[in-house]
Amino acid sequence: MTHRPHEQSDAASGPDDGRPDAAPSSTAASAGPREAGPREKVGIVGPGRAGTALGLALAAAGYPVVAVGVRSPRHRSRAVNLFPDAGVGGVAEVAGRAEVLLVSVPDDAIGPVVTDLVAAGAVGPGRTLVHLSGRHGLGVLAAGGDVGAARIALHPIMTLPGIIEDSGLLVGVPFGITADPVAEGLARRLVTDVGGIALPVADDRRDLYHASLVLGGNFLTTLVAAAGEVLAAAGVPDPAAALGPLLRASLANTLTDGWSASTGPVRRGDLGTVVAHLTALDRLDPQIAAVYRRLAIFTAEELERVGLLAPAVVARLREAVPDEPGDRPGEARRGPAAVRVGGGGHTSDGNVRPAPSR
Repeated sequence: MTHRPHEQSDAASGPDDGRPDAAPSSTAASAGPREAGPREKVGIVGPGRAGTALGLALAAAGYPVVAVGVRSPRHRSRAVNLFPDAGVGGVAEVAGRAEVLLVSVPDDAIGPVVTDLVAAGAVGPGRTLVHLSGRHGLGVLAAGGDVGAARIALHPIMTLPGIIEDSGLLVGVPFGITADPVAEGLARRLVTDVGGIALPVADDRRDLYHASLVLGGNFLTTLVAAAGEVLAAAGVPDPAAALGPLLRASLANTLTDGWSASTGPVRRGDLGTVVAHLTALDRLDPQIAAVYRRLAIFTAEELERVGLLAPAVVARLREAVPDEPGDRPGEARRGPAAVRVGGGGHTSDGNVRPAPSR
């Protein structure tokens, strides 16, 4: 999401230009899916990427998006184009028309925005608050629960860097859902109606749930980008093309077989190769070398834990690749590892040629 937290909070506390024009339906916290009939009216507070994507998918599934709370003129214009039937403006439109409020703001802004919505009279019995954060559970919506609103945490397990205007973008996407008992049916229905897969997550396990996604998703990007930089430094002109088949196969095999899919020098106990890699990486970029070193030891220890590597081999690995002083936090990156995947390599004077704009 691109909005700053204070902008989102302002969006939720804009001028109140009217009272609710209709009482919200009690079906906002219904206990199960319906075969037919009108869907709940949806409002979006702070239409970031996830909120916009979900709002468009819900609209395509028959949920009328009737209100969008925004702050800046640019965001208002975009909201009008994407949701032409919605009232776009401050909190009054959300308060007056919506039964389900998607609070689509950065994690740290959710609590303050909900407090603003409560103060403006935008939530209460018969309405449902939904946030899209992976980390947070229901506690961040406590101010709404205190005045009788139902609460749902609804997190799509998907990165959304592309074209979010595609209403089918969330088809087949799992959603981590945590909900008040009265809203569990609605939470599942919202997910299944946009073609997603509902995955219940206990409220006290949300931090673990989200940490797993960061390990597997965000840090996967970190590792792939670093691998591309090292490959570029080795003189390979198109690191992405070279790495693609290997990475896709490794990902598919690991999703199926877990640690049993592990291959490479650590899995084979080939300590000479690991040491040679670290020697080369220490010269190129000590920070990448430090990541390799720690991952090698962690991988060996996990393979030992699941019975795939002998304890004696793991002990020799720990002795061969101890932490070394080259890994200093904040040390400036150096050498050709600054080349990015998809970049243009080096210029004739040794400087990094900028990657093409995307």
